[in-house]
Amino acid sequence: MDTKTRILESALKLYNEKGIDATTRHIAAGMGISAGNLHYHFKHTDDIIITLWDQLATEFDQLVSRLGQATEISLDSLHSFYYQSFQTLYKYRFIFLHFVAIGIRIPTIQEHYRSLMQRREKEFKAIFRILIRNGIFRKDIPEAVWTALVRQIFIVSDFWLSNNELTDRLRDKEAAIAFTKQMESMFFPYLSKS
Repeated sequence: MDTKTRILESALKLYNEKGIDATTRHIAAGMGISAGNLHYHFKHTDDIIITLWDQLATEFDQLVSRLGQATEISLDSLHSFYYQSFQTLYKYRFIFLHFVAIGIRIPTIQEHYRSLMQRREKEFKAIFRILIRNGIFRKDIPEAVWTALVRQIFIVSDFWLSNNELTDRLRDKEAAIAFTKQMESMFFPYLSKS
């Protein structure tokens, strides 16, 4: 594994444990390398956070793309999607636990997030159309409600970890199960009766 990859893995672990106040010096010390060696790869802490954000976005792109390319989507495939989504959220949990602060501190992430929401709206609505065509989702839902559902998906998925941290404090598998149930209950009103 190259040094840059090791830095990112060490930073991710440290940010998840200690939050975004961890500095490049903390990361370097945890790896047993000099701060200069780390700065050769990443000039600033924010550069590391941006790279980790890009990795997160790429992993979610792959998840959404796989679901969107399926011609048949069942309740089981939705359940699997929620569970895999949580695994990705949990892997990069520091971002979601400090999302607003990161967005303020790093405006490029905030801008990317806004454009990502616009793209995801189209992708999720395409998935909803497949679910309607497959008889899983109701056909009588107005377009404005589907648009609102996309926003709800973002709100729940992006801020569920923060709520969990303040309330239930579930970890690992228990957290994944609770998140998946939350997502399933959010979609329940849209399911067809058949």
